[in-house]
Amino acid sequence: MSAVYESVVLFAVLVFAAYLFSAPLRFTAEPGPMNWAFRAWLVGVLGVYFGWFWSEGRRTLPMKTIGLRLVDRADRPLTRARAVLRYAACCLMLALPVALVYLGGSPLWLLLLPVPFFSALLDPERRTLYDRLAGTRLVIDTRPTP
Repeated sequence: MSAVYESVVLFAVLVFAAYLFSAPLRFTAEPGPMNWAFRAWLVGVLGVYFGWFWSEGRRTLPMKTIGLRLVDRADRPLTRARAVLRYAACCLMLALPVALVYLGGSPLWLLLLPVPFFSALLDPERRTLYDRLAGTRLVIDTRPTP
């Protein structure tokens, strides 16, 4: 539920970020270096968003609403470096199958997209693959929100 809610929030963040990029540069999404710069801009914006909200005990609005928080292996709030590491691991795992298809591979590579999420079913602590790599875990937070 939190991921669906987060998607709605991220839609607004990305629309605003796209406007900030495209309006002053008059970018119209034609192929070329500006298209790649636009993609890098959006990945960077999401990196800042998640790096900020996942670190130092902060949580995104959906995480607060659903009652979730991210902690490290010792149940401490994430450092900014660990939050960015988690974001980078997630991006890599989700972008790799898409890149393999884009580079001329079989569309069957897209079957790898849910692997990081389904790995939580096999993990004793129910951590996703990118949580295992980053040394983080998502926990239910029963404390009241200030």
